[in-house]
Amino acid sequence: MLKVLEPKEALSPQRSLQSIIKLAVKFPTLVREEDLDDLQDEWKNLLHFKESLKNMSDSAISFWHELRAVKDGNNSQKFKLLPDFMCSLLALPHSSACVERIFSQLNIIKTKRTNKLHVSTVANRLLAKQAIARQGATCCQWEPSASLIRNVVDGQCHKRYLAREAARKQKEVTTMYSDDADLSSEEEEEPLHVFLQ
Repeated sequence: MLKVLEPKEALSPQRSLQSIIKLAVKFPTLVREEDLDDLQDEWKNLLHFKESLKNMSDSAISFWHELRAVKDGNNSQKFKLLPDFMCSLLALPHSSACVERIFSQLNIIKTKRTNKLHVSTVANRLLAKQAIARQGATCCQWEPSASLIRNVVDGQCHKRYLAREAARKQKEVTTMYSDDADLSSEEEEEPLHVFLQ
């Protein structure tokens, strides 16, 4: 059904999908049920505008985006629902493989022995692993840059770490005191039975 995302297929009189509703009902979050008839009307009208759409891009993304600008005889937008629906379909992730790969890497980093690692530490290890992989190396082959070595020798990396930790602890203390202040202000209020007397 997703062949209709291609402009040539969508503008063909022998297109594989005569009713766009068949596709739209599979994505109920993209089109409201009350808009399905209007969407089908726009889908049918697309063939009538075929001649005026010949100068538009052959790229699916550009075509559906440019379709938003098409005006009718009253100078109002001719296609309101169809371009948005098609652009939403183009934006949907068609695979979750990259996310699943990250979960696999996460399971390698956070094991039964290393289950007490902070989330930020795990995230930093994932980022470091990805950065090394992008250079086409392994951790044994990776050569750190001169500026990174200089930062480590000068203690800049450790100073940044300590500053982040101090900011995190300060935030925890501030939150703790603000919670205590809320409790103490509630305790200072007169009980209800005093007001009733």
